[in-house]
Amino acid sequence: MNTADEVLDRLLAPGQDDPYPLYAELRRRAPVHFSPQLGGYVLTRFEDCSHVMKNPALFPAPDAASVASFLPEHSKYEAFRVLVGSIVNANPPEHTRLRRLVSRAFTARRVESLKQGVMTIATGHVDKVEARARDGAVIDFHAELSVPVPLQVLARLIGLPLEDDRLLAELIPRIINVVDPTSDTATLQDADKALDSLLGRLWELVERRRREPADDLVSGLVALEADGSDGADHLSEDDLKAVLVALLTAGFETSATAIDISVHTLLTRPEHRASLRTYEGALRFVDEVLRWDSPAPMSAGFRYAAQDADFGEYRVPAGSPVRVLLGAANRDAQANADPDRFDPDRQAPRTLVFGGGIHHCLGMNLARMEIAAVLMAIAERLPGLRFAEEPVRRRSVPLRDFASFTVRLDG
Repeated sequence: MNTADEVLDRLLAPGQDDPYPLYAELRRRAPVHFSPQLGGYVLTRFEDCSHVMKNPALFPAPDAASVASFLPEHSKYEAFRVLVGSIVNANPPEHTRLRRLVSRAFTARRVESLKQGVMTIATGHVDKVEARARDGAVIDFHAELSVPVPLQVLARLIGLPLEDDRLLAELIPRIINVVDPTSDTATLQDADKALDSLLGRLWELVERRRREPADDLVSGLVALEADGSDGADHLSEDDLKAVLVALLTAGFETSATAIDISVHTLLTRPEHRASLRTYEGALRFVDEVLRWDSPAPMSAGFRYAAQDADFGEYRVPAGSPVRVLLGAANRDAQANADPDRFDPDRQAPRTLVFGGGIHHCLGMNLARMEIAAVLMAIAERLPGLRFAEEPVRRRSVPLRDFASFTVRLDG
């Protein structure tokens, strides 16, 4: 392996079972490196990545024209523009306005009120898996458990009928493909078709909640809509569209992948099953999984250097795009001792998996809750769960997801 570009080529190639030696090679060989593949400078050290995420004035999100220049073919599509134009890629004061408004509807009280419902959803789907597996069936774990749990949690939060989880499962992955640098024209066109379908379904709910408010997130967001004004305390219709799509795309596929990875970790390290006897222990297990094998190894947000930026001996010129490799940062020995060891009892693991600074993930506690709920239900009800065949990874970037993840029940 001679160059950093060759390392990145391998990271971007499908089916990487263990990309972490490649991340370590990047940190050692070129911790700050311009990547033609990713259209910017790639950062791999924890402190460098944290510095970018926590300093939006120095590393703001680019404007629409700059984003288009990073991935010019992708930027022709509405799905790309909606995703990169969301709150994830907004700068103050616009980000401050949107985050304040969304936080008002996405309250800690609302999330905590979902806890019993999340536990019930997780347990119900684990029970369905157990019933089928008891009959000898091989279970597609991703399709039958990891996907429906976060989708039904999101449906409950937003106010969609729970049976809409199948529609969301079909549409959201197709939309997210638009930010994959390797997507071809057919995939990009399909992302736009999926976005049209999703917005059509969401707008049925929005219109209904305008007439009949309820105790759900869409009702809370609709209440913040502008009534013929452009005031700072209101959401416009475009804001509402972008916020809802961002919540669904950020809150589903990453969570489903995180559930896959967490259960994969449990099945390959059964000695840690005792950690899942309590909710607090399950949350610690989840936090370590997310640090150790990040479901989204590259930050979703685009950033650029507003001025010349020095990262140790490396300089990133003003105006340059910057991409943060979370998968590399979270395994940096300068942030976590013995970073390649999985340790659910690790004290205060340092991780950037939920972002940092003003872009810290609003849905962090909900995501941790649903992953922990699944793990606790599996540990209690399915002690005989095993892989039916060796799982196969689909890719490492932008998601560390599986092409195949099947399980069966022994005993």
